[in-house]
Amino acid sequence: MYNLAVPKTLLFFLVPLLLAACAAFEPTATPTPTATNTVTSTLTPTSTHTATVTHTPTETQTPSITPTPTPDFEWGVINVKMASCRFGPGGGYLLRTTLYQGDVVEIYGRMELNENWWFVHLPNYSKKPYGCWVSRELIDPGSDLSGVLRITDPHIVLPWTTQPYSALKGVSASRNGNVVTVRWESFEWLPGDDSLQLKYLVEAWVCQDGQHVFRAYGTNDTFIQIQDEQTCEEVSHGRAFGSDKHGYTRWKEISWP
Repeated sequence: MYNLAVPKTLLFFLVPLLLAACAAFEPTATPTPTATNTVTSTLTPTSTHTATVTHTPTETQTPSITPTPTPDFEWGVINVKMASCRFGPGGGYLLRTTLYQGDVVEIYGRMELNENWWFVHLPNYSKKPYGCWVSRELIDPGSDLSGVLRITDPHIVLPWTTQPYSALKGVSASRNGNVVTVRWESFEWLPGDDSLQLKYLVEAWVCQDGQHVFRAYGTNDTFIQIQDEQTCEEVSHGRAFGSDKHGYTRWKEISWP
């Protein structure tokens, strides 16, 4: 075995060397860091918008409908966009005015022997009376019409010309079976008297479809043909007129064949 004992003289030299080495390897103390002031950021709250208060609208009451009083006369309502209201009971008469859909009219009477034409008053006009004739099919009755008058005179509002025109000249009539042809001579208007409507009118009480009826015919010709059967007891007859923008000339009786 090896003797590991170290001589004392050698220890005398080794001890100082070992102490020096230990001193050389002693770690350096790490300095404690100085505390840094930390700035705490205080967040300023964002302004909050106050919500706008929405007012609940007040309930609007719907006005009650006031019922339209029922007229105290026989009445009807125009049922077409435009309706001609004429000076006599027939499409051949001069136009007096135009009525419109929804217009209310007072039904005053109906033409005897031609109930297709009603005489009406216009409530919106002063009653002088202001009346005219309308075809029955253009009116929806709004009341019971059993009490309306039967009118025998087709001239209750017929206007007469103020110009010095005479009655038609050369009026004559001829028959061919059940057709009667009525003729007359032409007449000329004075300047500015053109009515821009039918120039001549023939009123006739004749027999048609086995019944005695009243008919009115307008034309710009100098003749007209009228159906007239010979089976009625009543005697047929008629009269012829000229017209201008002011109204009608005196009539001329037709010598009926």
